[in-house]
Amino acid sequence: MPTRYQHKLNKTHAALLAIGLLSVTPSAFAAHPDITPQMLHALRTLPDSEKLRIGDRISNVDDEINRLLPQLTLAEKVSLVHAAGKFHIPAIERLGIHEMWMSDGPHGVRYEIERDSWAPAGWTNDYSTYLPPLTAVAASWDPNMARLHGNVLGAEARHRNKDLILGPGVNLARLPLYGRNFEYMGEDPFLAARLVVPEVIAIQANDVGATVKHYALNTQELNRTGVNAKPDERTLREVYLPAFEAAVKQANVHAIMGAYNEFRGTNANQSAHLINTILKGEWGYQGVLLTDWNVDINTYDAAMNGLDIEMGTDVAEFDDYFLAKPLLDMINAGKVPVAVLDDKVRRILRVQLSIGMMDKQRLSGQRNTQAHRDDAKTIAANGIVLLKNDTKTLPLNSNKLKNLLVLGPNADKRHGFGGGSSEVKALYEISPLDGLKAKLGDKVDITFMRPASSEFMPIPNDYLTTRHWTGTPSWQINYYRDNDMQQLASESWIADPQFDAKGQNQFVEIKANLKPIETGSHSFNIKADGKVALYINDRPLLNTTAANSDKVITQAVKLTAGETYAISLRYQGDKQATLGWETPNSLHNSEQEYLAAAKKADAVIYFGGLSHADDRESIDRPDMVLPGQQDEVIAKLLNTNPNTVVFMLGGSAVEMPWADNANTIAWGWYGGMEAGNAYADMLFGDTNPSGKMPITLPKKLTDTAPIALNDYNETESLYSEGVFIGYRWFEQQKIKPLFAFGHGLSYSKFSYHNIKLSSASIAGDDTITVKVDITNTSKVDGAEVAQLYLHDAKASVPRPAKELKGFDKLWLKAGETQTASFTLTQRDLSFWDVNTNDWLAESGEFEVFIGSSVADIRLRKTFDYQHKAKL
Repeated sequence: MPTRYQHKLNKTHAALLAIGLLSVTPSAFAAHPDITPQMLHALRTLPDSEKLRIGDRISNVDDEINRLLPQLTLAEKVSLVHAAGKFHIPAIERLGIHEMWMSDGPHGVRYEIERDSWAPAGWTNDYSTYLPPLTAVAASWDPNMARLHGNVLGAEARHRNKDLILGPGVNLARLPLYGRNFEYMGEDPFLAARLVVPEVIAIQANDVGATVKHYALNTQELNRTGVNAKPDERTLREVYLPAFEAAVKQANVHAIMGAYNEFRGTNANQSAHLINTILKGEWGYQGVLLTDWNVDINTYDAAMNGLDIEMGTDVAEFDDYFLAKPLLDMINAGKVPVAVLDDKVRRILRVQLSIGMMDKQRLSGQRNTQAHRDDAKTIAANGIVLLKNDTKTLPLNSNKLKNLLVLGPNADKRHGFGGGSSEVKALYEISPLDGLKAKLGDKVDITFMRPASSEFMPIPNDYLTTRHWTGTPSWQINYYRDNDMQQLASESWIADPQFDAKGQNQFVEIKANLKPIETGSHSFNIKADGKVALYINDRPLLNTTAANSDKVITQAVKLTAGETYAISLRYQGDKQATLGWETPNSLHNSEQEYLAAAKKADAVIYFGGLSHADDRESIDRPDMVLPGQQDEVIAKLLNTNPNTVVFMLGGSAVEMPWADNANTIAWGWYGGMEAGNAYADMLFGDTNPSGKMPITLPKKLTDTAPIALNDYNETESLYSEGVFIGYRWFEQQKIKPLFAFGHGLSYSKFSYHNIKLSSASIAGDDTITVKVDITNTSKVDGAEVAQLYLHDAKASVPRPAKELKGFDKLWLKAGETQTASFTLTQRDLSFWDVNTNDWLAESGEFEVFIGSSVADIRLRKTFDYQHKAKL
């Protein structure tokens, strides 16, 4: 009979399980190697009553599953493994099993849609806190920011009565063009793995299941549903799986969403190797694997190879899903064992019981609170990266500044409604211009301008009413097989009405709906080389052949403000075509106007970069060039006023041909609903920037591995660079990037000294501790991220010159010294050995690098490792 003490300990053990510890014995949980400081912190922050409440719930899960499963009919079991609406699976009311509801939301709970369609439900109370995307969390290099992010996401999902939140995402930024880089945690597997754990734990502490996505190798949107990912096994294990593995083993994530792409010839959602062998076999995953929406699966392979829930398939009825009536028929025919279905249902029930779906004491959550808004601002502030500050232009001094010029496409843009499944219906969103006005009030004269390029500009999307399904203003582009444009070949979307045929004779139509903001004569301007035709509301406006792309073809037409006009540009040729226009009064300021203002200004801030017309689900960017002729404007501003701050927004790398001439460059990602306030605080020194780049910023696209190796296409991705993703490739190829991985400046200065290793030699599964003292040598309080990179001096396989294996963010007062500490395990020293199908740390010398970025190494030390064969 257990003592009272043992009973409490067992309940604490159950609570540990609930927040992320699968394989921990009650008597030794504190010393278990899988328990991270993040997990212990999460446990300590729960009130004792919460620990016991969760403990009581979790301790009864297996008994409840065993009670419920035999009572379910075969048809009821099948009903649970596929959707019964766009975002839920059905209830079994006679057994008290409720509908299980999901919501998109890697950085905010998505607005409500109708039960059985994608149409907005029209609710007026479905606003949510718009958090900075996970790139900003990754740029903080701070597990505490991941914890804040996850807590807001979980609490708000729970308040909206959601059971699973479809995030976080942990696919890696292999390619700068990838449309969903902004949703994820950068290019490094160690960084993503460290940050996903506290994010998941915090979400699930709110009685909501996290859904880590997209498993696995979702690294491009180009033919995302058909491209065949074919990495070698070592690359798969070392690079693209560690973040998922950490979410399973260290955070006990309840759900994982499969990727759209194929893996070695079959859809990732039905890959026996990815799911049965690795996820559910080697890792011992107990949660559910669910599909994204409209994936290419089949009934038998999906059922037998580990898919648990089919959420979206393009068929007329939910009973027609692959895991619906077709699965029932296969089971009745003896082709799929009932035990396979029972395993899926067990997993679903386990998740539902673990998050309290049948618990009257389930948490109710909170939404749109001041605390959540404060957290959104904190995360945004911690993710800002100061890339360059050569002349100490920043921080600006509001007491000395009289005239501030603000320009750029992102100065007054809001980003919450856009990007795809990550769009958020925010209560409000503070633009950079809003933030500056609130910060400065009447103290500084702020002039805002929209600079026009001297180059031919496509029609700005300010006038567009056409929206891509991701919520982004877009132009539809149709490709045809014939010059009569009757045989449609394919459809896609583009951000601007411009097309480059790249030497191949093509027949395309670019179309959208425009709404003028002024009544009067509008001149449609076309620059093209080939045959062009322009239609308005299906009425032909012009039809001609242009032989010189430098000549502008103009056609004026009177348009009425507020009315909607269907515009169609048809092009036949092998070169280029762009559609622009001149309105009665342009939204943009001429070059003469904005440069004159720049000369007079005490300081200039240009908010440029990308938007969700560029960073968005389903479409990759065509190149790394800043859209809208921004490079020309930035270059001219820099030549006009040296006190120009270039502040970039976006989730992926861009080329910066003007970077050498810029004294000050900052990167703010997308900052969420409090973006403008966070940016203003950093620009004027109320907060000290502490972010570090979670991606490499190349000088040009051809420097990146997938492009250099010609491994980016619609059919298959070989991952030819192997384990040399991101900064590892740049170091291997000795290519100097524009800004290195891990780079980020501060208003403070830090010195590194006194590196110490706990031992000069270790063996087997011994660990080694590395410590280094960091001193803030400035007069400004600030934070530094000390980074540890490891190098195997002599390996039997090619290994990177440096691999991130530790980081520690220290907050230091002026003059203060603290010690950064890192612990290296046998796994940190290992590579995936394809001969033994296991991790292998080889005997020999290892070199430890400690620095402020991968390119700014301050200290180094070596130690010896001796491998011990397993008995």
